[in-house]
Amino acid sequence: MMCPAAKVSTLLGRPRDEKRDEAIQSAAIELMQEIGYERCTIEAIAAKAHASKATIYRRWKNKQELLVSAVTRHTFCTPPEVDQGNLRDDLIEMISEKIKNLKGPDGAVVSVLFTAAKNDPELGKLIPISIRESQDDTVMHIIERGIKRGEISKNANIELLLEILPGIFSYRIFMTHQSVNRKFIEQLVDGILIPSLQNQINIRENK
Repeated sequence: MMCPAAKVSTLLGRPRDEKRDEAIQSAAIELMQEIGYERCTIEAIAAKAHASKATIYRRWKNKQELLVSAVTRHTFCTPPEVDQGNLRDDLIEMISEKIKNLKGPDGAVVSVLFTAAKNDPELGKLIPISIRESQDDTVMHIIERGIKRGEISKNANIELLLEILPGIFSYRIFMTHQSVNRKFIEQLVDGILIPSLQNQINIRENK
């Protein structure tokens, strides 16, 4: 599942030919699945993608940017068409779709990146920025509809929601390796996400 190309490009690269970008990113993911992060060099990616190193470096500064861009594009993005008619169901559907992506074949690659980030500071900085950037549009569509329906205030602390979502799933899936099933998602939405928005509304509106 793909992000809008422009969104990922703005964050992590300078693409010129979108199809060429996709081919290089796909090659990078396949190679990391085959040989791991350390051995997945720009030279190896270029060879697999039948591209020159110069072509890659025109788009990405280094392998960290390329690999994070590739994983973000293929794994972390969810289509913005989620619309179940209410905020609760929209959030549950969106999160479920994201979890499905992470449980798919690309999820193993994400795990490799998270492990590598422990010893690679630059990679560690890029991952949260990229995850956050990839989800913001989708979450904002859902929140905006909730505001229009009167379910939450226009003063809701949306920033809080955008901050906590990536951390929760990164920790639970890749750090503690706990299950993220439908029951957990519903408890998260009902017990944390919606109350956090509503509590912030009350605090602001009662001032």
